[in-house]
Amino acid sequence: MKRFFVGGLVLILFTACSSASNVEPEAEDSQTTTTNSVNEVADEPEPAESTAAAKPPELVRLEDAWDFAASRPGTDIGQVFQLFRLKQSLGPKNLACYDPESGDVCEQIVEAINVVGLTEQQLAVLLDSLELPYRVVERDCEPLMITKEFVAGRVNVSVFEGVVTGWASEGGQSFWDEGSC
Repeated sequence: MKRFFVGGLVLILFTACSSASNVEPEAEDSQTTTTNSVNEVADEPEPAESTAAAKPPELVRLEDAWDFAASRPGTDIGQVFQLFRLKQSLGPKNLACYDPESGDVCEQIVEAINVVGLTEQQLAVLLDSLELPYRVVERDCEPLMITKEFVAGRVNVSVFEGVVTGWASEGGQSFWDEGSC
């Protein structure tokens, strides 16, 4: 019983102490304080247009690349994301590029993006975001030295003056080239 009495007394003391600190100042002081705070606010410069945190440059590049890719004729972004979800359900990263029912999923993703005409930087950002490995096999009509190992779903691209002109998915069909060279 003593414990309940002491506990109740301590609770009453805490309540009394906390309510004493919330006492409002006198009316004269509150008017003066309000006037001072209004003057202080008026003297301070106004914040910038946006108070939201700035986006990291990588995110801005990624958004710009997807916006550009989505605005191009022949690009089906909805299909890209459906195929990407299928690719993720089949297995980890680029190992899951072939499904017996759907065929070469990675090749279908690249077809849906319509990569020919994108810059090399845009292509890199898009394929990295889709977890698709890629490499340049031809630059400005000069074949580059490449290794012969097979990486399922890797996208081999041909670049002329910084713009993608052709591509092929390893394990997919033959090299599709616009014929710039």
